[in-house]
Amino acid sequence: MTHINNPIRFAGWLRHVTANIPLLYHLNIHRRLTLCFIFVIVLMLLGNGVLLWQSHLIRAQEERLNGVNEELIEVLRVHTGLLSVYERLGVLARSEDSARLLKESGTLRTGLLDDARRTRAAFSHLPPEVKVDQTVLPTLESIERTLPSHLDAIVASAASGEWEAVRFRIERQVQPLESLSSELVKDVAREVEEQRAQAALNISRAERRIFLAVPITGFVTLLIAAGLGVIITRSVTEPLGRLVEGSKALARGEFQHQVSVVGHDELAQLGEVFNATARRLQSLYETLHEREANLAEAQRLSHTGSWAWDVASKRIFWSAEMFQIFGFDPKTTTPTTENYLQSIHPDDRASIEAAASELYKGNDAEYSYRIVLPDNSMKYVRTIAHAVTNDSGQVIEFVGTVIDVTEQRNARNALEKAFEEIKTLKDQLYKENIALREEIDKVSMFEDIVGTSPALQAVLSRVSKVAPTDSTVLVTGETGTGKELVARAIHRRSHRSSRAFVSVNCAAIPRDLIASELFGHEKGAFTGATQQRLGRFELAEGGTVFLDEVGELPALTQIALLRVLQEHEFERVGGNRSIHADVRVIAATNRDLQAAIDAGTFRSDLFYRLNVFPIEIPSLRERREDIPLLVEYFIDRYARKAGKSFQAVHKKSLDLLQSYPWPGNIRELQNVIERSVIVCETENFSVDESWLTRQPLATEPTAQVEFSRKLADQEKEMIEAALRESGGQVSGPTGAAAKLGMPGSTLESKIKSLKINKNRFKTAGI
Repeated sequence: MTHINNPIRFAGWLRHVTANIPLLYHLNIHRRLTLCFIFVIVLMLLGNGVLLWQSHLIRAQEERLNGVNEELIEVLRVHTGLLSVYERLGVLARSEDSARLLKESGTLRTGLLDDARRTRAAFSHLPPEVKVDQTVLPTLESIERTLPSHLDAIVASAASGEWEAVRFRIERQVQPLESLSSELVKDVAREVEEQRAQAALNISRAERRIFLAVPITGFVTLLIAAGLGVIITRSVTEPLGRLVEGSKALARGEFQHQVSVVGHDELAQLGEVFNATARRLQSLYETLHEREANLAEAQRLSHTGSWAWDVASKRIFWSAEMFQIFGFDPKTTTPTTENYLQSIHPDDRASIEAAASELYKGNDAEYSYRIVLPDNSMKYVRTIAHAVTNDSGQVIEFVGTVIDVTEQRNARNALEKAFEEIKTLKDQLYKENIALREEIDKVSMFEDIVGTSPALQAVLSRVSKVAPTDSTVLVTGETGTGKELVARAIHRRSHRSSRAFVSVNCAAIPRDLIASELFGHEKGAFTGATQQRLGRFELAEGGTVFLDEVGELPALTQIALLRVLQEHEFERVGGNRSIHADVRVIAATNRDLQAAIDAGTFRSDLFYRLNVFPIEIPSLRERREDIPLLVEYFIDRYARKAGKSFQAVHKKSLDLLQSYPWPGNIRELQNVIERSVIVCETENFSVDESWLTRQPLATEPTAQVEFSRKLADQEKEMIEAALRESGGQVSGPTGAAAKLGMPGSTLESKIKSLKINKNRFKTAGI
């Protein structure tokens, strides 16, 4: 367990040491590695030094052994020489051969002395580690000093034949030297053995130290080298690891990740560059994310999706709004051409194929189609596509947008529907406005039918009978008898009373415009028809149309009116669509239609259609008993307007009014009363007699013709004066029609009917 924990502790110690060496991170990686290599080499040199030192110790011990061996050898040589001298002298002494003794003594002495000198010389060259026995040199010196004299004495004794003295001297003088050398040999041998044992012990110790130093030095060197390697590697790998983790964080999109930077080496600089890059990427990502959010929100609000299709890889990109438009879940659906084509309405796939062929040609395309959602609902979309080409003109990608125009289409349909409704309401309002204006214009008419005469009661009886029905009514009578008032009474008492009552004076409208006025016209139907216009029959839808002076209708208009009465439909001028007419027709005339039929100016079939329920309005002459009531009614009406009050009607004026024949009927009576209210300043109402022309009735038609002629002459003069001022121009803000306060078409009709040559005024104007 201890062996297992030691590397862990050592690794922890290394991390601690590494973390606490900030100087290490101030060096660049190259310098770190160089220092590491130098340190390892120094450690190796130290180990080699230890080995050399121990080797030197072993060599010293070996030299010591050689020295003690040489010491022993030299001592043995001297001892051997002495022993040889002792033995040879003994032999010569026993042989008592003085000549040989004399001869060999010199040789023995010379050899022994040479051995002694050589031994002393060898001892002087022994290594200092060799401990020389202190008795060796003195013994050698003693031998060198005494031996020659002893030999000389022996030679002298032998020469004198004193062999006993020779033998005595050999035993007493030479033999002690031999014993001395023998003891010396023993002492040296013992000393040599001791030094050999010490040298062997030292060598053994040195060898053990070498045996231990080599692995220990190698292990320590390896350990320190490994530690330095770990430290250096960790100083490199840890920043690299942080950079790798930072790179992985960037790959995951964590652009806010920052790595810790220690020191100023290359990796620290790389870490600073990484952090700066990450901050820049974070800023760009936030900007991009904000823009993507704005784009996604803009696409969501505008219902616009974006897409891209890579031609080579067939990969398709859809924005979030694209999935929303097509009703797909982006988490479970991968956009493909198959699910895109399956979403297209079958009737619209041909247009998609045509657009695709244009895109493959490198052209842009813009097309609309329908898509069917997974819930079988349908949307209307519009696509704008662009083909991206490379330098060689080859299409490599398609990009585009898809706009959901369903809401716009529905809004447009709703707007068109609302516009139609508004148009209908506008038309209805226009109808009611026309009817209201006409009612306002008719303020001068009777607000109600006034009178109690039998003739009037007979008319009212017929009105009450025909009013609830939808039958066509033909009201006849002289001008001013109140034919329109009767027509309004019929309308008010009918089930159409809540709808419009539209009155048309057929005599007041030019003959070429009467059809357009009655039935309307389409845009461009004729010159000046700049927009579509509804006719009176459309304006009176569900109500009543009152055709006053119906006998003045042109022949073509009579045919169209006959169709309305027979088939209840008509066509606008310039149109080809039949329009149903749900209206009641009440016609009125002061002409003799039978005479017009005989003259060929009025169709008999139209007359029979109009004359379903005829009502003849009596003239005022035929109902004189109603004049006092009418006078009272008109006085009260106009006096309130003028802010006046009358106590009574002058009897003379009332008699005058009752006796007057009233060729203009009630309208003439109304005008006389209004004029009298204006000029009368007394409490009693009176009428100026000069205002009432007393001519016999027989002359009335002649007078009326004369009056009409004078009126036409005055009208012609007024029109010519206006043409003269406008230089012959009829329409426009400075034209004669504007000066006279009438429509240009009406003035054109009057110019034509009065036979005025407007060109001569143009010449004069120039």
